[in-house]
Amino acid sequence: MDRDIIFEILDNSEYLPDLPENVSEILDLLKNPVELDIDILIEKVSQSGELNKLMLKNLNTGYFQLHKEIKSIKEAVIYLGMQTVQNLLIFFITLQLFPKTKEKKSRTFNMHHYWKHVLGTSVAGSMLSSRMKIGDKYKIFSYGLIHDIGIITLDTCLPDLIDEITEKLKNGVHQLVAERIAMGGITHADIGAWICRRWNIREDITNIVEFHHTPFAAKSNFEEVQLIYVADVISTEYYEKLLGLNLNHTISKKAMGNLGLTEDNLKEVIEEFPSELEKVAHYFSFY
Repeated sequence: MDRDIIFEILDNSEYLPDLPENVSEILDLLKNPVELDIDILIEKVSQSGELNKLMLKNLNTGYFQLHKEIKSIKEAVIYLGMQTVQNLLIFFITLQLFPKTKEKKSRTFNMHHYWKHVLGTSVAGSMLSSRMKIGDKYKIFSYGLIHDIGIITLDTCLPDLIDEITEKLKNGVHQLVAERIAMGGITHADIGAWICRRWNIREDITNIVEFHHTPFAAKSNFEEVQLIYVADVISTEYYEKLLGLNLNHTISKKAMGNLGLTEDNLKEVIEEFPSELEKVAHYFSFY
């Protein structure tokens, strides 16, 4: 399918959610974190009852180790930092806006398995952040949750196309190659960047979404993009094993060098990753 046709279909899709006014106002506030008035943000989130409920439910699961019950967005900002809370808000807004895909009887793509990959990228990123002393592990975790918004968009609006791509993947074709074949040279990262810009989502998040497979093309927050790139590869191999595949994914030596990540560090994270993912999956509820 031609790339321009894909964007036209997405742009006109009845399944692509429009931003409700209150959500649009929240995203506008989050666009300029330096000028953000925390009290106005709290007021807007509180007015969106389901968003507020979803945020607090997941913040109090235990993963964030806050040692007390968080009862408001303001408390969350105090304990986790403004940017992490903003990222989590954007992720949960995304979950609310995109409806669960109505499963056909014979879907090839399995969103339940793919959520394991999304969460796995967050977990691997957080583990790398802690081990390498790079950035804030909870902020990195929140980036991982958002990084594949392009897949969610495709699954909602073009489920047959994502099934076609998954079928190629199951036949041993690398996912990005399968996507470029099926979508006229673009990938889910391009779709994700498109939806981020359509919704006016903050540039650092758009940068993560657009370049998590091509980190050296990133336009900003280079270290974080490279870290998410490595985390994505670790989680992708785990996800593909769920599909019964054993495809090899090499990690750029340049990226490892830039992050100060040794082969031993990487091996330790990969070995610990499955058990850490299962532990975190126990905490998180996406719906």
